[in-house]
Amino acid sequence: MSCALFVIVFMNVQIEKRAVIFGMLGSVPGFVFGSFLIDPLLTVPQKKMLFVSIWSSFAIALYMLNYEKHRKTYLVIPAFKLWKALVLVCSGFVGGIFTAFAGSGVDICIFSIITLLFRVSEKTATPTTIVLMGMNSVIGVYYRSVWEGEISPLALDYVKVTVPVAVTLAPIGSFLGSHFHRKVSECFNSIIHSVNILTVLYTNKENLAHTSSQLVRGK
Repeated sequence: MSCALFVIVFMNVQIEKRAVIFGMLGSVPGFVFGSFLIDPLLTVPQKKMLFVSIWSSFAIALYMLNYEKHRKTYLVIPAFKLWKALVLVCSGFVGGIFTAFAGSGVDICIFSIITLLFRVSEKTATPTTIVLMGMNSVIGVYYRSVWEGEISPLALDYVKVTVPVAVTLAPIGSFLGSHFHRKVSECFNSIIHSVNILTVLYTNKENLAHTSSQLVRGK
């Protein structure tokens, strides 16, 4: 995310800066709140189930966008007012809580709000949420490693494995995405998120089934 953020800023790609600013104002306290109060209450299977649910909601949001033909879109949020800023802050707070236990969430919340509610084009919304998530990733890593000091060696090994892929493909994806039509971006996003959801469901089907039964029974 940080590499993609750098490319977006370096290439001066169109983003909704107000969504980033007000989203960050909500996501940072939301992340701290989620880390302190929500994350300790959840088991690993429950976190995976919620992760799938969050990404499923994103897939539904993309479907709703694709279903509405010839809809009017804007490059930035039109007629920005105080209530819109409050909506972004609240969405960022909820997304920060999701990010605390799932590693992702604020990007999905802000993307859904600015595209579905404010009718911002996906061509602007996608790099906006990448910048937002990149900044939250840096803050999250700093919080976990410096303030809490609870990053496990296994998590650090995962980071080392993903570094070569992230530093090469993320900038390329940001560069190509800035030149695609928004419909092409929608198609790629839908495919990627569908594969992501199916992969998580398949690799964790036993734990997810057990967690779902626990949630239904209220245990």
